[in-house]
Amino acid sequence: MSNPFLKNKNLVVPTVLWVLFLVVFLIAFQTGPSKYYSILRTLIQWDGQHYLSIARDGYEKFPCGFNPSYICGNVGWFPFYPMLGRLVALTGLDHRITMLAVSWLALWMALILLYRLVARKYGNRAALAGLVSLLLFPGAFYLLTAFPYAVFLLLSVWAIYLLDTGRYAWLALPCALLAITYPSGAVVGLPITWVIVTRWRTLTTANKLHLWGALLAIGLALLLYSLYYWWQFDDFFLYLHSKSYYGHRLTFPLWMMAHALANLPAQSPVFVALVFAITATALFWTRRIPGAWQVFMFGLLLFTPTFGTTLCYYRHVVVAWPLFMMVGVAAESRYRRFLLPLYALTSVYLTWQVYLPLYKAGRLM
Repeated sequence: MSNPFLKNKNLVVPTVLWVLFLVVFLIAFQTGPSKYYSILRTLIQWDGQHYLSIARDGYEKFPCGFNPSYICGNVGWFPFYPMLGRLVALTGLDHRITMLAVSWLALWMALILLYRLVARKYGNRAALAGLVSLLLFPGAFYLLTAFPYAVFLLLSVWAIYLLDTGRYAWLALPCALLAITYPSGAVVGLPITWVIVTRWRTLTTANKLHLWGALLAIGLALLLYSLYYWWQFDDFFLYLHSKSYYGHRLTFPLWMMAHALANLPAQSPVFVALVFAITATALFWTRRIPGAWQVFMFGLLLFTPTFGTTLCYYRHVVVAWPLFMMVGVAAESRYRRFLLPLYALTSVYLTWQVYLPLYKAGRLM
């Protein structure tokens, strides 16, 4: 008897890509020079250690040793991803395993949903090319680490899928969860606002209420997060206070990006990421991508510079998935499809010659 799973491209294609991506990078993380001997430690470094500590021990706060006026601990990291890791750990598994398992499974589900979303609008070839471009993007391996990017990707695709299909009743749930997954999660409010503004006359009263409810859910989730800090640590604005040594400030994002390009060395991973993201956006931008997707993409691409920094830009933009879907749509273009091999070769080169070696050496935050 034939297997119905194998006949369903919406499942087979993203699953095969996920398995290949997982296998290739699990091998890559364990071969060649590395700062850590354990692959678990390699996959859980820098911020990943904070997310792990939240999942295992909860939030903690103490004065920094280098300057007691600053706050150290793990209170500067959002809770939803480690909450999932802690929940899965109730099965008895090691918290390190559960954190990675959450990332890997979230990536798999995100790829399935993203393939379905793109295929229904642009066809299977564009969906395949879009997923491949996402997984090839320099720094995409962060989706396999103990960082919240895979969960962010799943929640954001889910939210845009509901928005795109007009299923607004459930929209508040992924939006609220996204807001407490990562600081840039609040950007999901931009595509919702876009739909409210551009479709106001055609929306039913119920739809308008659901859309406004989704926006409200973003604010309520952040309010509950801050209230927890007030209750536990007597500081409603603890998240902001814990990040004070980063010197974040509102800045015109294009000026911040120009400043970074003018002052960073060309071999800097941030400089390379900025050049690559800007170039890819310029080459593959198309009106065929819905406006809601585009405002979400630009919101993510500009989020970090808007707050006065380009630090870690190379990993912050791996979740800007509408950019990769624009690359995928180019597969249906008469001329732009010839840019796809250039995108792929450049991505592979940057991943294996720049970002992966630096990450394994413990030099990428």
